[in-house]
Amino acid sequence: MSSNASFSLDRVAIGLSGLCAIHCAVTPVAVVLFPMLSACLGSDQLFHALLLSLVLPSSALALMLGCWRHRDGWVLGFGVAGLVLLVVAVACGHIEYWERPMTLGAAALIVVAHARNYRLCRSEHCEH
Repeated sequence: MSSNASFSLDRVAIGLSGLCAIHCAVTPVAVVLFPMLSACLGSDQLFHALLLSLVLPSSALALMLGCWRHRDGWVLGFGVAGLVLLVVAVACGHIEYWERPMTLGAAALIVVAHARNYRLCRSEHCEH
């Protein structure tokens, strides 16, 4: 896979993780301000599962390709930790006080991993 495709995957994964964070932060406020919105959103768990099915493969592929090239352990560590937290948050469902901070923390870890991966792959030290 070309380096341009790897860069694109990092950008997509950052965008999807950002979407997770925005959804997590904005949905409660939007539902309070617009009560009819809760009826239109459908299953929140279904949305989380759908988003996870997009985030997990794109993030895993982009991070694996980058780590294969630059061998940076921090990228792998942050990425794996974020993806595991995201899977746990979705698998555990609605845990009153833990789901939102866990999801936001996971998204932040994933964004940090992809931003570092992107920066390292663009640097001159990456052999590709």
